[in-house]
Amino acid sequence: MPSKTKTTKEAVDTLVISDLHLGDPATRTDEISDLLARYKFKRLILNGDIINGLNLKRLHTGHWQVLSRLRELSGECEVVWVHGNHDPDMNVLSKLLGMNVYNSYSWQEKGHKYLAIHGHQFDRFMHDNLILSLVAFAFYYVLKRFDSSDYFVSLFKSKNSAWKRNVRQVAKGAANYARLVGADTVFCGHVHMIDSREMNGVQYYNSGTWVEKPSGCYIINAGGVKFRQID
Repeated sequence: MPSKTKTTKEAVDTLVISDLHLGDPATRTDEISDLLARYKFKRLILNGDIINGLNLKRLHTGHWQVLSRLRELSGECEVVWVHGNHDPDMNVLSKLLGMNVYNSYSWQEKGHKYLAIHGHQFDRFMHDNLILSLVAFAFYYVLKRFDSSDYFVSLFKSKNSAWKRNVRQVAKGAANYARLVGADTVFCGHVHMIDSREMNGVQYYNSGTWVEKPSGCYIINAGGVKFRQID
């Protein structure tokens, strides 16, 4: 019989992902599982909105498989869950998955201080216009449900001035907060927009979402920060 060959995993220091939205029918669970199987990391940052609330009936087999793998990984490496606005209560998450949950998380590596924070804290539109924000999110999710190609979702975000303004506000707020706590690099999610920009001496990265295409993650190694896109 032919011998089975082991797939060699790519070793990385830190992997950052956000906005899995487990419980959403559009979540790309197969691609998430493939990503978690591809790398061997010392630290995994789950940067918010990993689960859509506590309605566990929304979780299908693929969602449970991802959650099971995350729980396994918490015993193999450092897994950090940064709380997002769609995530359940932090204490519930800690008991459910056996890992620490933070409002924000900072760490130092290779002479850099990194910060992970979901980003909803800097969403002025969401805080100041709660009803309009809920309507906008409802429209976004309805559009996404009937747009499997994500073409109209991308068009909506690229043409909507309020959405683009909000993306800039979240980036600016995150960069300012990073400077305040002495970090030179900040990772966010929340706005469902892959983004990279420098603001006031702080490098800002947003890893987008796993309910749209493309998705992505950030990898931190000795060579710095690199983005990996999953189409």
